Amino acid sequence: MENHNHGEGCENVYLPQIAVITDIIEETKKIKRFILHYEDKSLHDKFVFDGQFFEITAFGVGEIAISIPFSPSLKDSFEFVIKKAGKVTEAIHNMKVGDKVGLRGPFGKGFPYEEFKKKDVIIVGSGVGLAPVRTMIVRILENREDFGKVVVIGSAMTYEDLIYKDDLISWNKVEDVRVLYALSNPTDRVEAHVGYINDLLPDLGLNWENTAAIICASPRRIKAVAKDLLKLGMKGTDIYTSLETHMRCGIGKCGHCKVGSKYMCVDGPVFNYNEMLELPPEF
Repeated sequence: MENHNHGEGCENVYLPQIAVITDIIEETKKIKRFILHYEDKSLHDKFVFDGQFFEITAFGVGEIAISIPFSPSLKDSFEFVIKKAGKVTEAIHNMKVGDKVGLRGPFGKGFPYEEFKKKDVIIVGSGVGLAPVRTMIVRILENREDFGKVVVIGSAMTYEDLIYKDDLISWNKVEDVRVLYALSNPTDRVEAHVGYINDLLPDLGLNWENTAAIICASPRRIKAVAKDLLKLGMKGTDIYTSLETHMRCGIGKCGHCKVGSKYMCVDGPVFNYNEMLELPPEF
């Protein structure tokens, strides 16, 4: 098993650092964005941006793995997008500004940013799946000259179910960046395709043999989009995703996230499409 040196923000990788919530933004009825910083602000000076997720503790309730949606340029705070889906996330959703949580991390294998340089890029985020891919979108737009054309597709049942709506609008104003919407239901808020993500792919005008892609959606939808990208000329090794599973310790010790021969918390959660096909059928 590969040995990743994550969790540098913690003196003990099993011991959470205290963080204070400074702002809460309601993204949808079930999804909130939390802005917070370490209670000991000197920890931000030592923080090394790495990996793909943090373990967030609701004290007295439990701990949950949450993806990193921010870029290394965020120096003195963190932000996380959390969907209410269980007892831990519900407890966090019930918190107010000034409340405290625990943070362990960062953990996991993140997206290979350097491998995307000099290529066209397509990034798909379905529902809350826009959060884990946002880290790459922001990094790419902060270093726009290092990349070719960029396409971002936000997908959801309705426009109201999308997160980072303001970001999507502002990203679409950047030169050679297109933001498209694939929704199940029509809206008058933005121009959107009513239907599947796949329908939009053939007309994007990207250099498919020199394109890198990230798809964050259900495993079934990831595979459907990836198959169409392969037909357009992409390689499976250039298509990436971040897979969700129940990660507990974050460092490959507890075994809760072992899938086949892989520990999702250290061998993943980011995999390319060829690697994903080697995982058990549920992925």
